Amino acid sequence: MVLLAATLSGCVGPRVADAPDAAAREARDPIGPYIVFDFDKERVKREINEFLSSRMTRSGLMASFGETASTTFSSDTGRFHDVYHRKVGYLDDGAYTYDLALAAMGLLLNGRREEGETILNVLEKDFYLPKNGIKGLYNSYRVSNGYTQDDLQIGGDGDRMHAGPLLWVAFAALNHAKLMRNTRYLDFTLDIVDWCRTELTYYRFPDGSPGGISMGMGWGPDWTKIFSTEHNVDYFAVLQMLRKMYDESPPEVRAIFHEKKFDRAWLSREMDHVKRFLMEVVFDWDNHIFRAGVNEQGVDPLRILDGTSWGLGGIGPANFAAWGVDLDRMIESALKFCGPTYTMENGVVIRGVDFTDPEGYDHQREPLVWFEGTGQFIIGLAELARYFAEQGDAARAKKYTAMAAAFTEDMNRFSSFYKLESALPYMAIRPPADTIVRTLKWEWEIPRGKTDEIWVKSMSSTMWYLYAVHDFYNTMAWD
Repeated sequence: MVLLAATLSGCVGPRVADAPDAAAREARDPIGPYIVFDFDKERVKREINEFLSSRMTRSGLMASFGETASTTFSSDTGRFHDVYHRKVGYLDDGAYTYDLALAAMGLLLNGRREEGETILNVLEKDFYLPKNGIKGLYNSYRVSNGYTQDDLQIGGDGDRMHAGPLLWVAFAALNHAKLMRNTRYLDFTLDIVDWCRTELTYYRFPDGSPGGISMGMGWGPDWTKIFSTEHNVDYFAVLQMLRKMYDESPPEVRAIFHEKKFDRAWLSREMDHVKRFLMEVVFDWDNHIFRAGVNEQGVDPLRILDGTSWGLGGIGPANFAAWGVDLDRMIESALKFCGPTYTMENGVVIRGVDFTDPEGYDHQREPLVWFEGTGQFIIGLAELARYFAEQGDAARAKKYTAMAAAFTEDMNRFSSFYKLESALPYMAIRPPADTIVRTLKWEWEIPRGKTDEIWVKSMSSTMWYLYAVHDFYNTMAWD
């Protein structure tokens, strides 16, 4: 992709070459000939468009969940309490920043540019408003803003501002540049990266060299001393997208980088720091899977799926191969530790992935298909297939494309059987309204429906399914 320096009236910053349409992207995809689905992907896109429309609000935000229970559990009292006078579900008025970024990209992919930009504009505006003296974005917001001022109302995650959600907003901004071919949100993206390098702390190696970035700030533990694998994979991927964009840019676009004190040399050095943290500290070479990160006790032994799925999507198979990772073993390990099944009432068994191995949720629940993570894993498999296709290894390209398609077809089977109109729940479970089931042993309750029969539709799961049916569109890579 070559960035052009034509500035158009009403467009902020230099514009780039016309975006290739979906047909052009498919034609140049090295695995395009191998992508075959056993369902109508255009129907899925239409139904997800309707799902997105159903979540639209005047504030520009979109709820992460809908039709949730009217009670919330208090760890202080040990019992459930009514919320919103039982008129609104306990999660119905919440929008997670990460989910908003996913929705913006989904809207752009489905040709709804104006609505995708509305989300980006709302988040951009709030980023620059001071929060206890620091700019940034909270992890979540209220959808129905109760403030009389123009700023957004803090959501259920309180005053936490973490790197991961912010970096996903950067992905959304970069995908706008990739799909719309202009630099409207480049300043915003660079300011998010600047926030990471100035407001966060760095992991330090014994020799004093910097490694990955810390999680952020807000209530809970001392986030300046916690270094998440997932967030650092995000950070590496954003840096890599920016470096590729920089390499393809004319002087007019590079000037935007330089004004913000970014250049190729800095981006490369920062990527090297993060790579060292990921591969020397948190990658389990014996099992070829990532650990969760580092906390005050040292390396968290929890095996996580995110490092593999987002790693393949954002870091890329070529990098992993160059760093000595056995790519086939990486997939085998992910499925060994995090590969559950779910049997629907009609007897059909679907496959997917879970957050972690059973140690991660302390065996407090059964292994569950996590649809959001399954969508991420699908994109990772497709990137692996593309890598092997480019290496001339057609057998493995076909193998991993077929795996990605099979997981996508299982998502379609689930949504179709339960009449969810192409939406998907967060995980393959309907927790009773009076029962708390967590994704991990310490937090993250799986949403409960307002009745035990309801599958709570998840924005994140549905968006990752949408990316999959867009022929495995990768939001974490520039090309």
